[in-house]
This record gives sequence, C-alpha cells and structure tokens, in this order.
Amino acid sequence: DVAPEPDSSTGLVQVSLQGTPHQVTGTVQGSTPVLRQINGATFKLPAPLSGPLLIYRAKASDSSALATLTGLLSKAGAQLLSYHSSSTVAGEQWSVVGLSVPLPSLGELKPRVTEIFQLHL
Repeated sequence: DVAPEPDSSTGLVQVSLQGTPHQVTGTVQGSTPVLRQINGATFKLPAPLSGPLLIYRAKASDSSALATLTGLLSKAGAQLLSYHSSSTVAGEQWSVVGLSVPLPSLGELKPRVTEIFQLHL
C-alpha cells in the first residue's frame, strides 16, 4: 500500500519482510529510490536503495554487529560501499549497508541483531 505524504515528494509504504510488517517512508533522488524512515526511525541522510543491501536493526549501544559485519565482508572479499544509520527508537537503530556483492551467509550476524534482511535492488 502506498500513501502520499502531505508534501507529495515522499510516500509511505507498508511492507512485510519475512512475515513482519514495517512502515517505510522514502522518495526518489534523481533516479535512485532512497529510504528516509523505517518504523519511526529517521535517517539523517537518506539511504540509497540500489544494488546488494543489508538492512538490520540492533541495539544502539552495541557495536558488535558492525564489527562482525566488517569481518564477514573481509572473508567474502566484499566491499562496504555505503553505511547509513537511523535515529534511535526504543534503544535500537536501523542500519542500511550497501555492499559490492551479497554475503553468502548471515549466520554470524543473526545473534548480534534484532532483525536482518539482505536484498538486491
């Protein structure tokens, strides 16, 4: 479902990932869709939604997810192309990571995050 926001440059979308509903707000910059908000958590700089992406939610006070991610990228020979984190809501924040290639496994990350999705747009 898409509902235009009052300024009509952004849209509110309800998506379901792995059976969990999420409300996201985004817009298009040039020809690239960007994420501005997910479940009330706002990105100060909109996160581009293109290529291989890793999107995860973790405790804002715990940096182990990012440290584990950099180790996984090194093992996979992948590069971190972009990193955007949201404001903190209920002690957690969302991260959107642009990758050079998708990661073969997220098993090491799953214990360190609340939710995680990998997709290619």
